[in-house]
Amino acid sequence: MHRVAASLSALATVLAAICLGCAPASEPAAPRAAGEKPRVYAPNAALASMIRELSGDGVELVVPWQDGGDPAFWRPSADAVREIQSCDLVVLNGAGYEPWASQAALPRARTVDTTAGVKARLIEVEGEVHSHGPEGEHSHSTIASTTWLSPELARAQADAIASRLSQLLPDQATAIAGRRKGLEESFVEIDAQLARIKALEPRWLASHPVYQYLGQAAGLEIESVHWEPGEMPPEQEWTKFRLTRAAFPRPTAWMLWEGEPGPEIRAVLEKEGVRVAIVPLVPDEDGGFAKSYAALLGRIAAELERR
Repeated sequence: MHRVAASLSALATVLAAICLGCAPASEPAAPRAAGEKPRVYAPNAALASMIRELSGDGVELVVPWQDGGDPAFWRPSADAVREIQSCDLVVLNGAGYEPWASQAALPRARTVDTTAGVKARLIEVEGEVHSHGPEGEHSHSTIASTTWLSPELARAQADAIASRLSQLLPDQATAIAGRRKGLEESFVEIDAQLARIKALEPRWLASHPVYQYLGQAAGLEIESVHWEPGEMPPEQEWTKFRLTRAAFPRPTAWMLWEGEPGPEIRAVLEKEGVRVAIVPLVPDEDGGFAKSYAALLGRIAAELERR
């Protein structure tokens, strides 16, 4: 996903493994055989989609986290670190998304932090240690990391990726620039749908504190809890939720969820006059992340208009 930095103890646990994969920052990428595509590390599905769209399938994506659940919680093994170090380009989300990266001796000349140019727009959040879901006890990052949910920041990330891909694939630079213009059409549509949503419903509840940049981009007020779709919150959590809900519009308020809440949760929400809008952190439909995100927001706006 996304959003949560490891605690200091978790970092200590993986530090030894990471250091086993340490390589000099100037070490060249692994040599490629004739006809072999350049290898590019992508930190999550959103940026992987941007890389794929911009490169026109001209690179081999390296995504060792893909079978390990949410990539925001992923901690690389020594072998995974060595694989990343050997890539022709290492793309990082930044904004605290990859806490392991500072210890991994990544090759500086072949690494790009896609949010390095927008640090002034990054959002600080209050850290809180708590336990839920399969990841167990963890703390939410002091910097919100789901930057791609803001079209402004996603543009900056796409620009950073396009620039480095043009250096990696100089004979495709013109085509990459053209694909970047195509991606811009989706970002413009995301902007339009967020403005539409803001006009219809400026105040939202959320199941998890991961929508900061969506809120920033749209000018929404979002009140978050720490709930998982498949875990019924205890009664004391519902009591706190009802206090928060009381400050929201009647008869209907809206709540963002990363995934479909269980039927018991939905039933209680309905009793409280709360409707659910499912916004995965990486909407994934045909056409890539940005186009899927724009379409999803359009459906939510249409649902708001029908209420």
